[in-house]
Amino acid sequence: MKLSHSTIRNLEHLLTIGEIPTADISPLKIGQNLGMWTTSADGSRIIATPATVQLLQSLPSLSETVAALLSCEADIRQAWGKIIAARLQELGTRRDTQGLSEAINTLGQASETLIQLLPQAALSSSNYIELERTLFDTPAEQAPATPKLLRVLGATAPLIEGKQGTPANSLQDIDPLNPAINWVRGRLLRLPSLRDGEIKLKSSIKSSVLSGDWGDLTPEEINPDDTPSQGTMRWVLYRPWAFLLAQVVFTQEAWSAERVSGKLSLELEDSQLAQFDQPTQVLVVITTAAGEEVICGTLAELLLQVLSQLGVSVLTAHSPQDTLYIASLQERLAPVIAVLLKQQVWRFETGSSGRRSGYTIHSNFSDSCYRVLGSKSFNRLGNSITSAIRNSCDRWVKERLATAGNTSVAQVTTR
Repeated sequence: MKLSHSTIRNLEHLLTIGEIPTADISPLKIGQNLGMWTTSADGSRIIATPATVQLLQSLPSLSETVAALLSCEADIRQAWGKIIAARLQELGTRRDTQGLSEAINTLGQASETLIQLLPQAALSSSNYIELERTLFDTPAEQAPATPKLLRVLGATAPLIEGKQGTPANSLQDIDPLNPAINWVRGRLLRLPSLRDGEIKLKSSIKSSVLSGDWGDLTPEEINPDDTPSQGTMRWVLYRPWAFLLAQVVFTQEAWSAERVSGKLSLELEDSQLAQFDQPTQVLVVITTAAGEEVICGTLAELLLQVLSQLGVSVLTAHSPQDTLYIASLQERLAPVIAVLLKQQVWRFETGSSGRRSGYTIHSNFSDSCYRVLGSKSFNRLGNSITSAIRNSCDRWVKERLATAGNTSVAQVTTR
């Protein structure tokens, strides 16, 4: 198999932005069969999958994840397998029981296959030395590459030796005016970033990955016939993170209107009041039907739970359970909240009568949700997102109450 440095760069782009032109990795055939990527509806683009994100999160670096994707190819796996088999043989000869045990544990399901390669084991150069230097900083047969190779082969073992890899379904291209086809299981969402709007695929304006951009609409996205309120609604629909946050306050308003089944509040600690327009932490407080007010966590945590319920994966190397990642995500959301306030989608309300200050839907945007564009695209076609937010809140508050009931530190407040 002939591979070049451009193949590595293109795989890095796939892991960073979630999609690349099909021709960019045309020599690689196995990844699609294993569900590591799929193709766009028209076949012009390769699209990363949640399995790709899981692989990215399981390995310590982007370069090792690229190596893992390459290791799925039979020729490369055979070449690297012979080298690792030689390392296992070496550990056995030295009677390094602990080292051998650790290596086999890292390899997981790949270990049995590699043990069968012992007759062919050799610490000799492969045909991929230049790629290995780029990925591992050294040829694969050199000792410093060994722990990296062990992780790479072990991370992909469930897919290959475990035969768990299966082709993924292709998804429809993103249609900003139809959230029902955008927020579906298997979809990827890039992290919030103003620079995300600069990402352009070669000769393509289509996309199968939800953008992280929260900037102004581009000239191509603007409808000159829109009224100001329609323009705001269009911006919300075209900017996925803004859409999610708008759906949260929309759900909050609908829940409050029921009057008999609790409510959702987005509140600020006193330390955040000076930066209410760009808060680095927003608390999610859920009131049960019985009147118990529970501080469940942060807005970033709520969004990650909603995305998990929808089956949408954030394209990041960080685990959703990583507390530093959650804090970082909340910081990334801060400028999005600032624009939501400026666009009169969110409204900040100063606390009174012992209640914390916080956020609700702006009356202007609330009205827009029931006009033609908002009623169809945001309200009706976005119903699955609204439901996911409500269900996530209901489950979250029950979990918090159960945890509080089983520990000495309760996170329940009564006001």
